[in-house]
Amino acid sequence: MMSAGRGFDQYSGSSPYHLHGQQVLVYQVVVVVVVVVVVVVVVMVVVVVVVVVVVVVVEVVVVVVVVVVVVVVVVD
Repeated sequence: MMSAGRGFDQYSGSSPYHLHGQQVLVYQVVVVVVVVVVVVVVVMVVVVVVVVVVVVVVEVVVVVVVVVVVVVVVVD
C-alpha cells in the first residue's frame, strides 16, 4: 500500500527511486567505460602533441645545421 505521499511504500520498504543491483552494475559499467574512453583520448592527444613538438624541434635543428654548414662553406 502506498502512503499518502509519493515515492515510498512504508510496508514493503521499497521506493521507485531505489536502484536495483543490476541497474547499479549497468551504471558502474557505463561510468568505467566513459572514464576509460576519456583517459584514452587524453593520452592520444598528449602523444600527438609530443610527436608534433619533437618533429618541429628536429626540423629546427636540421635548418640550423644546414645554415651553419652553408655559412662555413661560403666563408671559406
